Amino acid sequence: MATLTLPVLHDTLTTEWGACPPGCHACVDACADHRAVPRIATLDLPLVSFHGAVVCGQCGEPACRDACPTGAITREETGVVRLDEGRCVGCGACAVACVWGGITLDPQSGRAAKCDTCAGHPACAGACPTGTLRWVETSGLLRHFGHPDPFTKGVSLCPGCAAELGFRMAFRVIGPDAVVFVAPGCACMLACGLGTAATTRLPSVLSLMTNVPSLMTGVARQLKRSGARTRCVAFAGDGTTADVGFQPLSGAAERGEHIVYICYDNEGYMNTGVQRSSTTLRGARTMTTPVGPGRAGKPQAPKDVALLMAMHATAYVATASVSHPEDFAIKLQRALAVEDGLAYVHLYAPCHVGWQAPMDSALEIARLAVETRVFPLWEARRGRFRLTHPIPRPRPLEDFAGIMGRLRHLGPAGLETLGRTVEDRYRRVEALCSALPWEAPGADDEQ
Repeated sequence: MATLTLPVLHDTLTTEWGACPPGCHACVDACADHRAVPRIATLDLPLVSFHGAVVCGQCGEPACRDACPTGAITREETGVVRLDEGRCVGCGACAVACVWGGITLDPQSGRAAKCDTCAGHPACAGACPTGTLRWVETSGLLRHFGHPDPFTKGVSLCPGCAAELGFRMAFRVIGPDAVVFVAPGCACMLACGLGTAATTRLPSVLSLMTNVPSLMTGVARQLKRSGARTRCVAFAGDGTTADVGFQPLSGAAERGEHIVYICYDNEGYMNTGVQRSSTTLRGARTMTTPVGPGRAGKPQAPKDVALLMAMHATAYVATASVSHPEDFAIKLQRALAVEDGLAYVHLYAPCHVGWQAPMDSALEIARLAVETRVFPLWEARRGRFRLTHPIPRPRPLEDFAGIMGRLRHLGPAGLETLGRTVEDRYRRVEALCSALPWEAPGADDEQ
């Protein structure tokens, strides 16, 4: 992984590679009904029990386009890589260049053939009997992540770090008119640079772990006195937020300071050796909550910091996850719109290193946390609640726990205890949504 900058987003066909039912060719047949030459193919390898659909991924930097000697292949602003068959001379260079098999040379016509998404209505996706092949619309995200990434390219943190991805996403929403505040921890390296290398184009302040909101308060009040609209935005970890720095955060919320505070929660002090924090999940293995004879990980339930902040009647509070970028972006925009108090966003950002999981698993873990109710997505305006992503039928908790080493030691009894904690948190939010419902929605509430 070379960089965690947010890619150009576009609508595309996506398939769970190798998960197609054996012998199924419904997508190819549907494409053939609409095109003289099918633009999708199947790959059948019965010796290894593999059957999958081969589709064009509409690459951001398409090798087929670069290899075409006539300029017949172009990439549109919509993200579609389009082939002008009239300019194609049938040399086959594009098919050789595409390592994915997304473009082919048709021997009958003597020209290349590739998917153009059927103008956003691909027949193949509708014909798939299992939903393995899907049409995913993501271009709407562009209206939220419209600002350039203010951080320089390259991975400052561990490859696959969800916190870095969340940091970059956040400030593509927030924009350049901001001062970023960080505290000692993983993310401070991205905001303040490493050695002599500056990694941010924004003014940034490295605070102590104990006084981030206090320092923000002073800067925000001075900016207000000068008439500036510049926002003060914190991006701090759960150790700073939930533990040693909670008192000044609580005070800033009670006073209604005009700041935006984002907590990236990786459930531990990851920068100093994976010690437990008060948001660490019950039963989780850390360096200070080991697993062994008479020990089974952290015995306490995690502190629900977002709910505590909402109990201050804070102007705006929300939970978000790196696995749900549009939900995160919408909540950030609502936080930025607050003019009469503090806005708090609690971002779920798994640490694959501290959680003993594969390097490319952070987004999958985050998604499973939402789908198993481990991390509910909700928001509140001055103590009025609503779930933004209800989970009426949660996935088994084993799906979440089994993907990482920090919870893999849990047996049936441990999973049952963790399950009660998870359900208690979710039901508590559900009850608040029912007893103190979100006030009359306006146009800004449409997601």
